[in-house]
Amino acid sequence: MAAMVEIAEGYPAGSASGHAAGVSVYEVPESDWPAWRDLRLEALADAPYAFGETLAGAQARTEEDWRSWWSDDVACGPRFIGLLDGAPVGMCAIYFPEKREREPLLINMWTAPKARGRGVGQAMLDACVEYCERTGHSRFLLDVVEDNLTARRLYENYGFAETGHSEPLHSDPAKRVLGMAKRIVTDHA
Repeated sequence: MAAMVEIAEGYPAGSASGHAAGVSVYEVPESDWPAWRDLRLEALADAPYAFGETLAGAQARTEEDWRSWWSDDVACGPRFIGLLDGAPVGMCAIYFPEKREREPLLINMWTAPKARGRGVGQAMLDACVEYCERTGHSRFLLDVVEDNLTARRLYENYGFAETGHSEPLHSDPAKRVLGMAKRIVTDHA
């Protein structure tokens, strides 16, 4: 159940779900676009092999580019930041791509190395699934780089299964991304 949480200095109070000790997640409002940007740049520097976007491409974005996520209410869903002891250490978002029949797709999933294995990834997935349940979606999709075994294990342990969908990674076409899906049980379906 959502609750208010005090977030580290520079981060507003927002809705969060209780998880492992010191772990919380909140939905990022547009006013927090700089926090989102900073985490995205950190993620691309840490794990360039895991994303379709390059660090150079992200660094070239303008404020308007970063804020545009919140203005496209057809394709863009919520963005979440994972916190560990009040510090931002993870991120993920939901997107509704037309080429996937506007089914919710997990994107931008990343957890800082210092926070891995502490429950932040699971807490962010919980926030996404809660959103899917609340909005009546029966399936939640994601794409994961084929050789990102740690992420694949997290998703498989969470109940995602491969769909058979595969395509080249945008930032490195020599690599492939694998589609995965999780069934969502809703009152709306």
